[in-house]
Amino acid sequence: MNTFWVTFYSYKGGVGRTMALTNVAALMAKQGRRVLVIDFDLEAPGLDSFEGLGCSKGHPGVVEYVTEYLQTNRAPDITRFVQECRPAGVHLRGNLWLMGCGKKDAAYNRDRASIDWTALYERHEGERFVENWKAAIEQTYQPDYVLIDSRTGLTEVGGICTLHLPQLVVLLYALNDQNIHGVAGVARALLNPKNTRPPQILTVATPVPPIFKERAGLLEERLEVAEKELGVKPQCQIHYDPRIALKEQILVWEGELRSPENQIAMEYDQLRRKIRDYNPGGFDFLLRECEQAGKDLDEPRAEEAAQDLLREFGDRAESHYAIAQLRRAFGRIDEVEQSLRRAVELDPFYSEPYKELIAFLQVKRRLEDAIDISLSRLEALQKTPDPKVQKPLLDTLGELAMANQKYSIAADAYKKLAIVEDNPASALVDAFNRIESQRRTGQTIPVKEYQQLIELYENRKAVEGSQLIIRRLNHQQAMHIPYAMVGRVDEAMELLTSIQRLAAAASPRDRVFCVSSYTHIPLDEWIAENRKMIESLESGTLWDGTQLPTKVSGKQNIEPTK
Repeated sequence: MNTFWVTFYSYKGGVGRTMALTNVAALMAKQGRRVLVIDFDLEAPGLDSFEGLGCSKGHPGVVEYVTEYLQTNRAPDITRFVQECRPAGVHLRGNLWLMGCGKKDAAYNRDRASIDWTALYERHEGERFVENWKAAIEQTYQPDYVLIDSRTGLTEVGGICTLHLPQLVVLLYALNDQNIHGVAGVARALLNPKNTRPPQILTVATPVPPIFKERAGLLEERLEVAEKELGVKPQCQIHYDPRIALKEQILVWEGELRSPENQIAMEYDQLRRKIRDYNPGGFDFLLRECEQAGKDLDEPRAEEAAQDLLREFGDRAESHYAIAQLRRAFGRIDEVEQSLRRAVELDPFYSEPYKELIAFLQVKRRLEDAIDISLSRLEALQKTPDPKVQKPLLDTLGELAMANQKYSIAADAYKKLAIVEDNPASALVDAFNRIESQRRTGQTIPVKEYQQLIELYENRKAVEGSQLIIRRLNHQQAMHIPYAMVGRVDEAMELLTSIQRLAAAASPRDRVFCVSSYTHIPLDEWIAENRKMIESLESGTLWDGTQLPTKVSGKQNIEPTK
């Protein structure tokens, strides 16, 4: 275990330092990292104000920990001063812990004011105490990252946070002269050759205001001033977002991370990746080693990194997923499945290895295995408070079950998908899959449900016309079923015959999703299947033998007959 210690520092307040730290930590934990955050801004603490973290207030923290040491001359049990964050409605694939500033009661203010940090070092073996503090955190929680929120300005506490504790200092500054000159002075002090272990430095300009195009020159001018003073351009920029002035929020948990509407979340993610790149060892370092060795086709280096991952982080799903990528890169295909399976077992919420494993099993035509794995994963995911994480899995499970003629499993998956799905763009596909899976189980489908499906389709005809050819082929082929099942057989026939002609414009190399098999098949096979559907309609049935009605009233139900 190699914990990476990072301090977030700003010369002045009001630049969004605590907001940046909290969002970076939250993102790391959601993506499977073990993260502990420490609130060392004892005069103006803020980490416990983030209600989204799910931590209780009034918990003992830094002040009580140091005070007890000064009173007893013994380092207290660290677990009494750290609490695990349990956010409501969010699943963390990793872990997130908080060592807050302290209880913030009357005793807190008295004890905080009585701590003499200089005397701690000079008369109470402060350096050894801090080293033991770090060791206690690393041994007890084994975090990948410890993120420290430092006090602003030039203080004794600031010196501990920027020189003694971290391996990396994230310097955050606004683009006015006071911030730039202040943080530049701190940077020079940190890099002083007299320091026994100077930290690395990562510079962040924040909050960068929105500038109209005609005033863009002013922003460039301020960035040039910062570069001249600091000797480097800002390595990250975080733009002003009015939400950060209104409430302590974890913006990386809202909506899609890559959404343009959530630009600040993308910028927090960029900062996270920069911090990861500065990490000279540990979990993320070994993952990068594996990735680079695979790109370079350096098998000895790859094998060494893989063995290190298994030895030090064999309980992490990402380790086995990275090894699966290496096995594939070096042609060891038989070993890929084993690594992917282990990754899915260790972390059902980690979607990438699951998707690759299912694709592998589909190619091998082992649908039973794929369904079993999907059902096990679904059972684990149902424990999450966020049902949206189940969406892609339910869709995949439904498709797998339909392809393997496990129609009851498919119907159950699509029924659950309908409950959690809220995307209007996929309403037609989801409704069709739900109804079709029920039809294939032998259920009676009310005519009105088919009519609603047809209405959805006809309202989207303009959009359908702009789809890729292979998608239009699939949609029109599928929609012939509801048209036929309400007695509009001529229109069903027109859908099939028109796409038979349209298929000539597709590439012979295309693989098209076929509604009868619920699998992607080569174009020539798809055309042959479509022709069978046309022939079945001519004889008054669907391709699967379901007898079609000749006339249907709005109040009738349709009984499938074979």
